[in-house]
Amino acid sequence: MTLPNVAVVGLGCIGGSIVKALASDVARVRGWSASPEDCAMARALGHRVPDALDGALADADIVVIAVPVQVIAELAARARRGAPGAAAILHCGGVQSRESLHLDEATHARILGTHPLAGSHESGFGAARADLFEGCTVSIESRRSAEQERWAKWLWSCAGAARIDYRTAEEHDVLMAWISHLPQLASTALAATFAAGRVDPQSVGPGARDTTRLAASAYEQWVSLLKARPVVLDEALVQLETGISSIRDALRRGDEQALRTIWDSAREWRRAAEPQA
Repeated sequence: MTLPNVAVVGLGCIGGSIVKALASDVARVRGWSASPEDCAMARALGHRVPDALDGALADADIVVIAVPVQVIAELAARARRGAPGAAAILHCGGVQSRESLHLDEATHARILGTHPLAGSHESGFGAARADLFEGCTVSIESRRSAEQERWAKWLWSCAGAARIDYRTAEEHDVLMAWISHLPQLASTALAATFAAGRVDPQSVGPGARDTTRLAASAYEQWVSLLKARPVVLDEALVQLETGISSIRDALRRGDEQALRTIWDSAREWRRAAEPQA
């Protein structure tokens, strides 16, 4: 059986994890990154990393673009020109709408959003793990051809994903504002509040550490995403502010029933969010 050729553009946490997850008996994988450090680390572990992007794209059956949102358009256009005409080109961006990614129509017609709901507050190839996608959900654009869908399902199944959801790009971007971008901002705001209150970081317990874990993310990882859909994100932030205000107001009134209602609703949702056996 002829193994498919996979080109992974970007060797950060997501792209590097794809490279590590696809075993040699599943595919022939080539990776490439604009980061010399990530390329060097991948080569040191025996992965195939050509010197130039064109070398990674040659003969590819599937191209996976796993780079920050602000450079997806540039690299997608280069992949469209450099990859074989029959290659499926996928991206892993945290936003998917054409306007958010600044894609021209020709490039948009060739590239498909496939976003794994997995990641890390750390970045670079050093943060990549072969098991990063085990059991995760992948959100795939409902706008797809049969060939794109076949390769997308193959890729993420081989990488370990347990579930695939199909959404329009707009539906995906709204959902990410709530479940990805909002938690990042809430964690950042909480850690910044601790810092302003001069809370000793060594004095906090596991609860505070877990709640503020995302605050360790680099600003550069998030700035382009936060700028991409400010209206959608603003709505989520307003709802978070409303929730915090409700707790504050109930505390001021001494309204235990209101607090219990909030607590019960939150606890029920959190229990339902646990992985299903």
